[in-house]
Amino acid sequence: MLHLLRPEQIHPVVRIAHRQAGLVIPERIIFDFELVLILSGQGFWVIDDEHRKFAPHDLLFVPPFVPHRFQADDDSSVEHLAVHFDFAPDLPNAETRIESRVPYRVRFTHGLGLPRQKRLFKGHRIARALMSILHAHGAGNTLGSANASVHLAGVFLELLADAQKADATGQPILRNQNRVETVVNFMTNNLARSILQTELEQVSGLSSSRLQALFREVTGYPPLDYLRRLRVEEARRLLADHHLSVKEIAARTGFRDTSHFSKVFRRIDGLAPAHFRDALLAGRQEK
Repeated sequence: MLHLLRPEQIHPVVRIAHRQAGLVIPERIIFDFELVLILSGQGFWVIDDEHRKFAPHDLLFVPPFVPHRFQADDDSSVEHLAVHFDFAPDLPNAETRIESRVPYRVRFTHGLGLPRQKRLFKGHRIARALMSILHAHGAGNTLGSANASVHLAGVFLELLADAQKADATGQPILRNQNRVETVVNFMTNNLARSILQTELEQVSGLSSSRLQALFREVTGYPPLDYLRRLRVEEARRLLADHHLSVKEIAARTGFRDTSHFSKVFRRIDGLAPAHFRDALLAGRQEK
């Protein structure tokens, strides 16, 4: 059964969202759609008898009723995030049990389509949206489910837009993404020191205005705002180590002092670093 879907009809329903270690799944079919984001490790997957390798930051798209399997490399520790979903509540028609569905396909109008596999990079806004889906869906309440659906709709629209841009220009958008990834890697490797906008322009080989536009297009943020978010992300990781003082963490993540660190951290995460650490450690003790 074929369902034609216009982009404005995308109102996804998130069924499952989880983050797990390992990815060894023998041949199977699923009864809904699935997105799999590889967080670490590498291996291969087979779908429609096509053998594809996967690596960190790969996003894999699995449709229903298509045989597929996953296999991590023997020496690789794989961690992945998976989201099972339907594109809309009535696609296909609701059934009391998902296993009772009959084979179906969803095809987008206007020649649009989702890629079977797409390489992202650390901090890509699609990857961040998938993390937000995981947290929202895990909240276990009505608003959490609604937020998860909103984030997932945004993922689809971005993937469809990327595919449309590639078709319109005849050129893959990887070139722009690779330039942004080069700058992100530079930021990541130099978090502890002050980084100027002019340095980012030199690394990218782009003018200030072009770098700003490209960064917004790929990540959703201007370069220096994205840098602050990278620093806060690393600070969150370091705050889990109770042996490190807030002052030490501020220095390691490139903030000029603890006051500046606390101000930026609070603006992005909604609470002070010390309160974040208290909540994190309290949660660990409860577990």
